[in-house]
Parts: sequence; C-alpha cells; structure tokens
Amino acid sequence: MTTVTIANRKGGVGKTVTTWYTARWLARMGYRVHLRDEDPQRGLWDIAEMLGHPDGVITQRLQLVEPPRSDATADFVLIDTPPALDGSLPVLAEADWILVPVIPETQEVRQLEKFLNTLEATHMARPFTRLLGIVPVRYIKTWEAHQAMLDEISALAGEFGHSVFAPVPMSKAVSRYSLAGGLWKPVAERLAVLHGQEVARAA
Repeated sequence: MTTVTIANRKGGVGKTVTTWYTARWLARMGYRVHLRDEDPQRGLWDIAEMLGHPDGVITQRLQLVEPPRSDATADFVLIDTPPALDGSLPVLAEADWILVPVIPETQEVRQLEKFLNTLEATHMARPFTRLLGIVPVRYIKTWEAHQAMLDEISALAGEFGHSVFAPVPMSKAVSRYSLAGGLWKPVAERLAVLHGQEVARAA
C-alpha cells in the first residue's frame, strides 16, 4: 500500500481537488484507492455528496474512509490535509510520498518556500517519507505573472532537489469534477510507476 499526503501550509491552493483528481485517475487505471479527509472542512465528503455518493463509495475501486482506518488491501491511500501546519505534520509522518499543490502567485510561492523549509527541517522525524513533487494548479497560460511564478517555482524546487509537474490549467471541467482534459493525470501516472517499482522490489 502506498500512502500519499497532499499538503501545503496555506489554504485555498487546491489540495482537495488535487487529492480528488489524482485518486480518480488511479482508480481508472485499475488501482483500489482509499481517500482520507483530514481537513475539518471535509471537502472530499462534500464532493462525494454532490456527486450522489454521500456514503463515500464512489466506485468499486474508489471510496472515502474515516480516519484512522487504513485497509491493507488498498493499493493507494490519499490523504487531504488541513491548511494549518500543526494539523498537517502528524499526517505527513504516515506518508510514503508528499505532494504539494501551489497556485503560481507571489504569496503562494512565498508560503511554498516556507513549507519546503519546514519539510527539510523536520525530515528526520519521517526519514522514509519522500516528496513526490510540486504541482502548480489553476494556471492561466496567458497571464505573464503566472508564467513568471512558474519560473520561480522551478528555481525554488531546484534548490531543494524536488521535481515540478506540468501545471494544471484553470479549467471549467473542475467545477463539474470532470476528467476532461486529463487534469492531474500525470501525477497519477507517476505514482503508478513508483508503486509498480515498489511492488517489484518487494516480490
């Protein structure tokens, strides 16, 4: 089982939709995926209810589970976290991988730098947890400010030795929770590769 925590010290940066879409793509690839909503706002549960699944059972392969339940038969557990740093750190310790969404805007990038510094400073508390990468979200290609912030995100990630996923564009599909456009699919594909490598090593 691979556990992925989606985290950022700032709220409103797309953690919940990043968790949701990554899980949807993994389930579509055939993996059994459990979602855990550690955010008191319970955004994942709101999405499930809006889509007609108030019990949290989205499909046979994808379901929400109440913490601290963890089913060893799941291939992946994806955890959405609260914005407060003290609420996220305990959950980070459970993770095999941490995924950090960020909006390419000045304040968000400053907070990203602080979060990466915190992860670096507390790494010894979770020595086996790795950072999957940084995923820019709500990107508007025609905005020069967003393009400039992407360059800053890449430079910042390089300082810490982390990778950056291709930006997820602002899309009307998100308001419908549609998979149109392949939003967040590269994240799921990367996780699938890493999971396969782990399974092969354990065999």
